[in-house]
Amino acid sequence: MLIRHIPLKIASLFIALVLAYAVQRAGNASVVSLFVPLEVKNTPEDRIIVKPVKRGAQITLKGPSFIVGPLASAPPPIRVKLPDGVGDRATVAIKPTDISLPPSVEVLSIEPTQVEFVLEALDKQELRVAVPRIGQLAKDLVLEGIDVSPSSIVVKGPRSELKQLKVIETDPIDLGTLTTSAEVVLNLRSVGGSVTPQSKTVVARVAIGEQPTERNFSQVPVEVRIGGGMSGGFRVSPSSVALTVSGSPSTLANLREQDLFPFVRTSGASGSIGSTREQVQIQLPLGLRVVSIEPAAVTVQQRVEQQRTQGAASKTSTKK
Repeated sequence: MLIRHIPLKIASLFIALVLAYAVQRAGNASVVSLFVPLEVKNTPEDRIIVKPVKRGAQITLKGPSFIVGPLASAPPPIRVKLPDGVGDRATVAIKPTDISLPPSVEVLSIEPTQVEFVLEALDKQELRVAVPRIGQLAKDLVLEGIDVSPSSIVVKGPRSELKQLKVIETDPIDLGTLTTSAEVVLNLRSVGGSVTPQSKTVVARVAIGEQPTERNFSQVPVEVRIGGGMSGGFRVSPSSVALTVSGSPSTLANLREQDLFPFVRTSGASGSIGSTREQVQIQLPLGLRVVSIEPAAVTVQQRVEQQRTQGAASKTSTKK
């Protein structure tokens, strides 16, 4: 007798479980309101959407808690499509079917129900790259220059926004962290709006040298040069000058008086008698700079024996 009722009891238990699950599911339904981003399709290649800047809609959903909860933290986008051949403006309706949701989730409301899009012509412009600086180098160092590659960047965006732009900045270089010349990769900063650069980074080559100092040389002989060579047939008064040169400490430390070449240049008037006043010039190793020459000019005169030699040579030539 009991065996005959077992199938009936199993069926009753199954029905009870299904009813309990259905009641529990209905009791755990949730209603949430969330902002969902808009994903716009069919935008013309030569145009860009400038309004609305923040594209999305506020929607209210109802469904099982275990499904609605994850949707609230990561909502799927609302996909809308611009009409073919769109001009400067287009109004698009937002429908519940534009958002992909599980069948058990219901869309109770959408706000707004339609969105007006404003489009502008898309253009390109070349902007100069500017590198801001922060911090300071150590006192014994000097910034010799910053070379940026590329030095300009092509950006793309609405024509109205591009007209207002002249430069595009990078992240700043902190000079306080540099002790020697370096090559640094810098990110380009956003210029705002809908403008996008074709590249996101540039390379900055920072040249850093030693702070120049000065060194004095009291008596450096002066040479006389005729054309491209030197001449010993002249007397210079005074025969030496005092020099002050500037350069890096390491270069000046190894500098000798023999490395300096003060000289005067004359027209090479062989056979002429008399003296001229000539400006002193200086030939220096690379990386050095003349601060002062004292005196700045010297007197150049042919030696007496040179004059006599030239006179004798002239008489011999006449007799022939």
